[in-house]
Amino acid sequence: MQELTTIDPVAQATVVAGWAGGRNKKIFRVVTAFKGVPESSLEDAFILVCAEEERKDLDAILAVYLNLAPAGILISGYGAALSQGLIDQAEKNHIPLFVCSKRIEEQELKFALELVVNLVQNGKITSISEHYRIRQVTNLRMDLPALLNQLAEYLQNPAILVDSVFQILAQGGTERFWPADELGELVKSARLKIIQHKKNDLMLEKVYQQVIIFNNQNIIVSVKLLLWGNQLLGYLLVFDVAGQLNELDLCQISEVGLSCLQVLISRKNTEEIEKKYKDHFLYDLLYNNFESENALIKRGRYWGWEFGKPHRLLIVEPDDFKQLLNKDQILEQLQSSTTAFLKQHFRHVIISEMQDQIVVIIPGNDDEDKRIKQHLKSLAKLLQNAMQEILPTVTFSVGIGKFYSSVVDLCRSYQEAKYALDLGRFIQEKGHITHFEDLGVIRLLSHVSLDQLDEYYKEHLGVIIEYDEKNNTNYLETLQIYFQQNGDLNLIAEKLFMHSNTLRYRLKKIEELLDADLQKMESRVSLSVACKIVKMRKTNQ
Repeated sequence: MQELTTIDPVAQATVVAGWAGGRNKKIFRVVTAFKGVPESSLEDAFILVCAEEERKDLDAILAVYLNLAPAGILISGYGAALSQGLIDQAEKNHIPLFVCSKRIEEQELKFALELVVNLVQNGKITSISEHYRIRQVTNLRMDLPALLNQLAEYLQNPAILVDSVFQILAQGGTERFWPADELGELVKSARLKIIQHKKNDLMLEKVYQQVIIFNNQNIIVSVKLLLWGNQLLGYLLVFDVAGQLNELDLCQISEVGLSCLQVLISRKNTEEIEKKYKDHFLYDLLYNNFESENALIKRGRYWGWEFGKPHRLLIVEPDDFKQLLNKDQILEQLQSSTTAFLKQHFRHVIISEMQDQIVVIIPGNDDEDKRIKQHLKSLAKLLQNAMQEILPTVTFSVGIGKFYSSVVDLCRSYQEAKYALDLGRFIQEKGHITHFEDLGVIRLLSHVSLDQLDEYYKEHLGVIIEYDEKNNTNYLETLQIYFQQNGDLNLIAEKLFMHSNTLRYRLKKIEELLDADLQKMESRVSLSVACKIVKMRKTNQ
């Protein structure tokens, strides 16, 4: 499409009537009004009227023109209000009526309008009236609600701006169609479709459309991705519920999307500066780099954090993070979705990215009891489910530290949460939720040297490891699953896809090779710990 500055003369005007019904009228010619112009030439034309030249007979001339079915009328150099009769006539006949107080030179406007007509003939656009607000809308760059309201009014359809995890940032025109409490469900319906959509390079550059189902109705949603380099900052969504959008409407959405993107980039830059100071403070907090508890509390109040009360801590981390390609984007989406989810439950939750992990600090109560452990696990599970909807191809694990009544002990809870996150994978693998207290004897292993760990597992399992290598068997895996399933033969056989009798024979063979009795507690403990060490060492290699 041609650069939009070519129609700036029209963009300077204000529409006063006839917009809703006449905005999609097609233009076949451009006519500058003058006395004696044939009336037949005004049908389907865009008419320029110079108010200074027609001042005495302006009302009468306009009344005639409004009955001739033009595509639109622009009154140039006119600062007064039009009569209500003319406005009513324009509305009744669905003729867009524009007014511009600045005098627009005939050749300037005619050149611009002729260019538009040429674009119409070449199938580039559909009507001049569709263009007039582009510059007005995009000039509202820093006021997102006004920007979205203008777009919604122009399109006669609701528009919603969301961030990269589909949290609503601004909206326009939605109140006509849905109550406020339904907007979240509407966006969720669109989100599921958009995430499933296979984007290619072409789709990234332009607005694309999808059909969603909401309240048992099919709704077309036009989607503009707001990309900054390779970083996705959000989406501009327009829902086609009041009238079908045309190609020019999609161009308008794209134009406004660029303005929204500029606002989001500006906000992001500001947030990045503030984040550096917050992260520096949280680093001091979690690594015990502060003078006193009073100093810590005072510094926290600057950010609105009340560290005079106890807090709970957990850490969220993507599984297989080193293998992921778009690490920065995933971490940002993880932090955004975590923030959006937890702020529905807590007013002053603290969320920060630290060492490729998301640290969550939640205010507690002075009377916390043992139920807090299960409560945090349940909360972590809900958080995992919420993130899975946003990033369905990535799994996340959660480590939870012990609860302490004093904020000065958050550094201890932080280290415990890190242990729970790392060592929990040796118990539950990917997508685990592990409290530090769940680690049992495993947490003692984190303080043992690697040489000692290697020596221990080779002493207890070296025989069957060597047997597996020579005979292409999987006795070590059988033993690991045996302990994972707490010795339940039915579950073990199901896991290994074998008959229970075959399993009994295999376990007997393992006991013979290791010279151990799996029914004795001492053997079970020694071999279970050795199996966990093997897994730990393989994971860290």
